Amino acid sequence: MSPLNELGWGAKRIARELGVSRNTVKDYIAAGGWTPYRQPARKKVLDGLEGWLRERLRRHRGNADVIRQELASEKGIIASLRTVERAVKPYRQELEAEARATVRFETAPGKQMQIDFGERLVEIGGNRVRTYLFVATLGYSRRHHVRAFRNERQESWFDGLESAFAKFGGVTRRSYSTTRGPWWSITIQQRARWCSTTSLRHSPSTGASGRGPARHTAPALRERLRTASAT
Repeated sequence: MSPLNELGWGAKRIARELGVSRNTVKDYIAAGGWTPYRQPARKKVLDGLEGWLRERLRRHRGNADVIRQELASEKGIIASLRTVERAVKPYRQELEAEARATVRFETAPGKQMQIDFGERLVEIGGNRVRTYLFVATLGYSRRHHVRAFRNERQESWFDGLESAFAKFGGVTRRSYSTTRGPWWSITIQQRARWCSTTSLRHSPSTGASGRGPARHTAPALRERLRTASAT
């Protein structure tokens, strides 16, 4: 086409001579010759949700199926599990790299406990209900305490903290959360000190709880926790 165009032939004449459309001739001449085929970029169903997908993958610790369910319930987007897995693959690699680079941090028995909340959708009576799971982990023995709540309000944090101390049999010297700010760690520490000087009477069967005069000193409680952590 280019040699014919250099001879002064018009696009219509070239098209008639070669048996192609005139637009093809025009595009060829405008490009200056042959160009490889470029497939047009198609808009994907999850385009624009990169930040949301990264945050949800971290929140749900890599569970793509939960993200798929939340896409439908929160965004109104119906996507297959395979589509979601492809979209979060780069972020999953980030999590795996961070896990490999993480050095386990251990403390002396009874010194430290980490507390945080996670979210899960569970089926209760045929309905999907969002459940908030309070998780407490001792820094030395890695023992866990998990308790389910209907919300993540302050009273749920405090109830979870007290139930963890009751289960472990003592109060750690320090309790902290990795997902909340420094001010929250201070609030948790104040509650922990209150627990160390107050006896907790709780009935799992009735849900009743009461607080009376301290029957155990803080050092005694920590010694019980140290013994429990070491076993």
